Amino acid sequence: MANDTVKVAVITGGSRGIGLTVAKTLAARGGWQIHLIDIKEDVGTQAASSLPNTTFHKANVVNYEELGAAFKSAFTAGGNRLDFVFANAGTIEMTDPRAKSDSIDVPPPPDFRVLDVNLGGCVNTVHLGRHYLNLSPEKGSIVMTSSVAGFWPAYWAPLYTASKFGVIGLMRSVAWNYKFEGIRVNSLSPGAVRTSIISKEAWDCMPEDVFTPIELIAETVLKLADGQEFVDAKGVRVSSEELYGQSLVANGKNVYVQGEPEYCDEILARTIEGTKHQTVFEG
Repeated sequence: MANDTVKVAVITGGSRGIGLTVAKTLAARGGWQIHLIDIKEDVGTQAASSLPNTTFHKANVVNYEELGAAFKSAFTAGGNRLDFVFANAGTIEMTDPRAKSDSIDVPPPPDFRVLDVNLGGCVNTVHLGRHYLNLSPEKGSIVMTSSVAGFWPAYWAPLYTASKFGVIGLMRSVAWNYKFEGIRVNSLSPGAVRTSIISKEAWDCMPEDVFTPIELIAETVLKLADGQEFVDAKGVRVSSEELYGQSLVANGKNVYVQGEPEYCDEILARTIEGTKHQTVFEG
């Protein structure tokens, strides 16, 4: 790629927290046109105005038409190119999973908004990202935000946990197929990061040593986006050729490669590995 080529990035949940920190880090590099997607127009507009070459798009990741319009706008504004998609929008339930009622009336429904945003929104983002990356001259990279709760349950947030497990499953499944199109897909699972996803009072209940610096998250996301060789805190090395379908965990001051579970037996291995080469649509 020529040095004067301006790359294009789309970041969902980009007006605050991890998304905005990644945008700031990317903007500091120069040579990027950044598009922030979020539902809060005032916060998003302010965030975009604070960064060079950055545009805000008001869209709900759950609304496919809104999100699609934002992607198309970003793609055309960049001269029909897209290089990096950060599927980052997320939320969490604020209900007590232990709460019970003595009433015989039907209880309130579960908060499916968490699944809709965290998993459904990620599906929409990845689907649109793949489409526009395939129309771009140099393909590019998709990074999804999961969570340590995508590997180990957060017992007070079962729906959040389910959604983040789902993001890992989505990433591992599509990464194999997309790599043959020249698109790298990976995920990052942060530990506790002080963002606005929960209240300051809730964060303050946790000991300080559990927190992960948000700057480490941004740095790791962009390493995945760059597709460069990576060595984790335990010395596990992932070459640039292997940097697809990787699940990285950022916890405390360290980053780790978190591999897939081992197969229970050889039959299961053959069954699952066979899905890489055959689909139900082939008869």
